[in-house]
Amino acid sequence: MQAATLGVTRIAHLSDVHMLQSGPSRSRSSHGIGVRFLSFGRPLNGHERVRKLRRGLASAQRVGATPFVISGDLTEIGSPGEFETFAEALHDSGIAPERFTLVPGNHDAYTSPDAWREALEGPLSAFRAGSADGPGKVVEAKGVTFLPVDVACHQPITRSAGELTDATAEAIERRLTDRAIVRQPVVLVQHHPPFSHSSRAWQWVDGLRGWKRLMDMLVRFPDVHVLHGHLHHVVDKIVGLGRSRIFGAPATVEDHLAAARVRVYDVRDGHLESLGIIEG
Repeated sequence: MQAATLGVTRIAHLSDVHMLQSGPSRSRSSHGIGVRFLSFGRPLNGHERVRKLRRGLASAQRVGATPFVISGDLTEIGSPGEFETFAEALHDSGIAPERFTLVPGNHDAYTSPDAWREALEGPLSAFRAGSADGPGKVVEAKGVTFLPVDVACHQPITRSAGELTDATAEAIERRLTDRAIVRQPVVLVQHHPPFSHSSRAWQWVDGLRGWKRLMDMLVRFPDVHVLHGHLHHVVDKIVGLGRSRIFGAPATVEDHLAAARVRVYDVRDGHLESLGIIEG
């Protein structure tokens, strides 16, 4: 499956890496109680998580992906060491930094409310141009325009919610009404999905505050798509009576050693089409 057809842009979508700080002595007991709580049920093996990310990126390269989207929960708790390990894995892939679009998830904001900003100023500085960096950020790629959206908020590790602030929602709406931007398909990249859980209690714990405002925009702007993570499984959601425009990717951290699952899309003739999951 190669993106060899003229005029086709192939997008690779990964999510939920949950990178740990790697080191020669990072046994389970060497991690803090917060990391152990957040990684409950998953092996605390930092080197294995690096390998999973590398395999996913290599698989996407083999099928000719050009933009690489990673939709949040890049780290387990948002510590500086975890961001450094994540950045090293991206650099080691050999993919040009400007081809990445990164957004933070709730896990990336547990350590500090400034963790994402400090990461963009530090280990992720080479990837800043294509990543969420203030409301209304626009990232232009061949055939597609990305709006990377930061919906992460600092909160206790017992919650996993996100927040679309009024300022961010207003900035997105301004972009979607700008004819210079919407001349090609627009893809919002964020961590939380733009719809609610069926349980009000679970929505408070784990959902996106402000989701209704974003869904309203998706109804009014039929050429806008959303790529998200957070749910750790594939999502295809139809908006209104139209076609699927909300897509979720599987969690990189959940992949087995023998496989790497990456969601792939083609942008062809002004439309974004899901090609499904590649494994390799």
